[in-house]
Amino acid sequence: ATRDASLKEYFEKFGEVEKAEVKMESVTRSRGFGFVVFTESDVLDSLLELKHTLDGREIEVKRAITMKEKFSTNKLFVGGIPPRLTNDELLEFFQRFGKVEDIEWVVDKATGNRKGFCFVIFAESQPVDRITEGKVPPQSQKHDINGYTVECKKKFPDNHPVQRKIKRIQQMKRERALANEYITSDYLGYGYDYYQGGGAAPYYNHDYYGYGYPPPPYSPYQYHGYHDNHRYPGGIHPRHGGQRQTSPAPN
Repeated sequence: ATRDASLKEYFEKFGEVEKAEVKMESVTRSRGFGFVVFTESDVLDSLLELKHTLDGREIEVKRAITMKEKFSTNKLFVGGIPPRLTNDELLEFFQRFGKVEDIEWVVDKATGNRKGFCFVIFAESQPVDRITEGKVPPQSQKHDINGYTVECKKKFPDNHPVQRKIKRIQQMKRERALANEYITSDYLGYGYDYYQGGGAAPYYNHDYYGYGYPPPPYSPYQYHGYHDNHRYPGGIHPRHGGQRQTSPAPN
């Protein structure tokens, strides 16, 4: 198995090695990767163009990315922009932090009007770090621009781990919203979430017998439902379109 000494010995052929380390899973087993730090960074340019074999195996060599580099971007998402806030006002504000190359707007295809967010492209990543105070999405930083509060977040490429995480979060929110829509649906009767015979929250723990059709215009069909000694035409609670009538419960 490859160890620190053999890793260092191999890469010293290309330049002076400051440090070589093989990441270990246990005392006898490596995790399959390691890091080499060269005294001169210029060595990497020629090194990356070559194929490498170490201890009888072909190895993949690529430039390591620091945590700071991993979460750096020159693209800024700006949300909550009111129609009255102009492009020039945004440009004037963000130029205080660094050179702005472009402001990208998203336009509503139906109306032709711009939507309430945009992307500000800087020449470098440092302005984005300062504006967001280094926060990584979904965290954001708010700023006041001429009396309007906007939300600023780093924007990474779609295949970036941060953007994939945000996409998963958004998908889960949509699924929860859809589930809540079904649970609170007016289609009570033999409905969702075990609404027995038209029972509606907060009465779903009681036995509302009947077909429980939706509110008007269907309730006039008079599919009656009962709860204790109350009768609800349409098998539904008055809140959902039925009218409460006192009536003995059926035998």
